[in-house]
Amino acid sequence: MTKGYLMARALILAAAVSLAIACGPSAGLAQSPQPPAFETSGNQAFDEWRDQFARRAVQRGRDPAVIGRLLAGIAPDDRVIELDQRQPEFVSPVWDYVTNRVTDRRISDGRALKSEIQPTLDAIEQRYGVPQGIILGIWGLESNYGGADLNWNAQTALSTLAYEGRRREQFEGYLLALAEMVERGLASQGQLRSSWAGALGQPQFMPDVYLTTAVDWDGDGHRDIWTNRGDVAASIGNYLQDRGWRRDEPVFEEVRLPDHFDYALADGTMRPIADWSQRGVRRIDGVAWDQTNLSAQLFLPAGANGPALMLYHNFGVIRRYNNSDRYALVVSLLARAFESRSGLVSDWPRSAGSLNRDQIVELQTLLNGLGFDSGNPDGLFGSGTRRAVRDYQTAQGLPADGFPTAALLTRVRQSAGISQPEPPRVPHGLQRNGIRELQRLLNRMGYSAGTADGVIGSRTRDAIRAFERAQGMEIRGRATDVVLERARDVARR
Repeated sequence: MTKGYLMARALILAAAVSLAIACGPSAGLAQSPQPPAFETSGNQAFDEWRDQFARRAVQRGRDPAVIGRLLAGIAPDDRVIELDQRQPEFVSPVWDYVTNRVTDRRISDGRALKSEIQPTLDAIEQRYGVPQGIILGIWGLESNYGGADLNWNAQTALSTLAYEGRRREQFEGYLLALAEMVERGLASQGQLRSSWAGALGQPQFMPDVYLTTAVDWDGDGHRDIWTNRGDVAASIGNYLQDRGWRRDEPVFEEVRLPDHFDYALADGTMRPIADWSQRGVRRIDGVAWDQTNLSAQLFLPAGANGPALMLYHNFGVIRRYNNSDRYALVVSLLARAFESRSGLVSDWPRSAGSLNRDQIVELQTLLNGLGFDSGNPDGLFGSGTRRAVRDYQTAQGLPADGFPTAALLTRVRQSAGISQPEPPRVPHGLQRNGIRELQRLLNRMGYSAGTADGVIGSRTRDAIRAFERAQGMEIRGRATDVVLERARDVARR
């Protein structure tokens, strides 16, 4: 290289440095938005999650100012965690679930609301093809037609559940959608009132559903699912239409089954009505089938001795709103009641009883041991357990209705060679002295439960969850005698 070339290059570099100094360190470069800074909430673990989430949210395009406002000054709410982890020890029978929700008060309130906004409901039904009775049924169940209190700020509820960690990705997604709602001016921060799970407004939409589905029915520029009845009803109708509602098709029909019917056909398979008719299935009202081209599945909500229902496609669409056969049945029965149509004709088999959660866990465990795969024994009677029960019943020459009763559990115990079950250990909450002892033991083992003051706060719950996780226990984060005994055992080792 020549001396002149080197001198020229040096001059160019010097000029570039001078320009950079004059214009600042980011001149010529797109400066990345910086995540907001927060004051401490008093919970170090929560603060670490919040700061990391805020950084990721900004990287994904969310406005730092909005993220900063939403998350400023909040801390995890122990009540939300408690409600999320609360699992009923007793699974109510389907007949109790139905009768406790299809009440005279809910029916009369629904009829009154229908009368008040009839023109609006007529127009919404015409627009979306969803019967107004179905819309009202969902509205009544979700928020008692707007009468239910929304006692939480959505950002606090969602942040608590994201931080708690069991479904972190899911609830962080909801938080991102919530921030987008505020950024786009769809809702002010003060409007974001929700249930403990972060569900918004009278139709109880999660934030991502609000973004895609909520409707500004009256055209005032706001999708107000908190106070605007037209927006609420239209949003529910739009949700169901978007999930596949078929205009002018039924939801369910109660039927009568012939003698010696094969109950194993109630396996969730959709078959043409003409096929069911050939098998001797008849509408319980005696009216001839008028849409034999439609397909439906046979549903026995309480087994062979209870009502038998034909479920059409639209029943499954209601389940998209809440993934529960019972929920969809209640919505459908409310819709009938609003029109003064009769409910179910057949009686519920109340004398058969119902299994509690511990008994279902036992049933699942025994069926697995006998080679009938019911999945993970979790005390929840889902499709896998129903299939295992049906397979067991078939093998035993019993009516294969897939319904769990006390008599069935007794028979499964006998098949497994068990005469008397061991009584399940039911955890009991600790009093203040027991909580203090547990906190001291957890601190001694390095789980950082905070001051041994006998008060359950988020720090103690986090420590209990970490201990349960390390011990392979069910992670519940509760101060119970079972956790205390395990902590004593571990501390003595």
